[in-house]
Amino acid sequence: MTETPETPPTWQPGMRRKKVTVQRPETTVIDGRPSTRMVTVEEWVTLPPRDWDEIIRRGATGVAVAVTLLAAAGTAASVGGLLGRRMLHPGVAYAVGAVFTASWLVCLGIEHIERVDATRAARARNAGWIMLLIGMGAVITYGHELNQTPAGVVGSCLDLAAKGLWWLIMGLDRVQLNAGVAHWVAEQEQHMAGRFLLGTRLARLNRRAVHMRASGPEFQAAEAILAQAANQPPQLPAPDTSGQAPAPAAVPVSGPVPDPSGPAPTTPPPPPAEPTPPTAPVPPPAAPAPPAPPVTPAGTGASGSSEQQAEPEPEQGQGGGQGDEQTHTGTPPNLQPVGPLSIAAAVRQARSEDPDQTDAQMVARVLMLRGGDDGGDRVKFTDTVTRTRRRQEAKDRKTA
Repeated sequence: MTETPETPPTWQPGMRRKKVTVQRPETTVIDGRPSTRMVTVEEWVTLPPRDWDEIIRRGATGVAVAVTLLAAAGTAASVGGLLGRRMLHPGVAYAVGAVFTASWLVCLGIEHIERVDATRAARARNAGWIMLLIGMGAVITYGHELNQTPAGVVGSCLDLAAKGLWWLIMGLDRVQLNAGVAHWVAEQEQHMAGRFLLGTRLARLNRRAVHMRASGPEFQAAEAILAQAANQPPQLPAPDTSGQAPAPAAVPVSGPVPDPSGPAPTTPPPPPAEPTPPTAPVPPPAAPAPPAPPVTPAGTGASGSSEQQAEPEPEQGQGGGQGDEQTHTGTPPNLQPVGPLSIAAAVRQARSEDPDQTDAQMVARVLMLRGGDDGGDRVKFTDTVTRTRRRQEAKDRKTA
């Protein structure tokens, strides 16, 4: 059994219609199994009534385009003949002649776009009339040079007629908005323009960031430094660990004050008191010291400064002259050497914190441990850190 859906007739007398070819599904069922295929049929479709306003608008637009082309050709020929006689090459002169017509056409288009804002629309409209008057003056001047002033005046009116036609056609879409509606439209345009400008700037910054990331590890190291600095709390100033005793405060002298106007004393001054060894200064409790870096055991291949940090401090009374020197200068037993870590020691400490970090993160961490000291050459510093890390990883693999 074959079934083809039928379309009920919708045509009524007086309505426009035309015959069209369409594809209709046709289903055939045999033994309960359907099979559908597309069948080409012809049917009548109803057409909407003619929109004479749109037809007239399209016809007027076509006429305006034709008049504009003829006016542009006439103006270009007149200006080209005027400039090509004594000033420019004929080819260049005739090409320049089309500038006048193109100028007022552009101004007319901008006036149509800015029709909501009266101020900006008036600016474009005034510029268009100025361009038109300049072109008309050039055509009249060419007619005067040929002793054909009436012909020049008539020829100059071609651009005037073309601009008048376009001004009437553009007026079909020109709506005079009241102050409230115009203000609302202007605010919406400002919001949209702000979003567009912000999106454009963000896109440009993102492209620049991608280019900098692809240029080398320096940008990644800078990002890691900024991220760590943002996550760390502000550090308090470290206490004085120089080992020097603070300057003694001035002690008021008791007893009579000698008169400076009296005779000078004849007795010799008393011998100065024997200086006593200064005691170790007590750090202020309100300023806790920052955590000291972990001590690396000796014999790991570090530089001289890291080996000095790895050596344990001798206790008081042991170690010979070194202990005496500490007792004499008042240096506390747990005092760490002052100065930046070596690159090898900083790399070991960074690897102990996170052995799986990337080279850029390792460079940023070593630079932070050294207090931002890169030796004055960031590229050489980056190569040294990477090479030191590879050497220490090779040593660890051999000893494992």
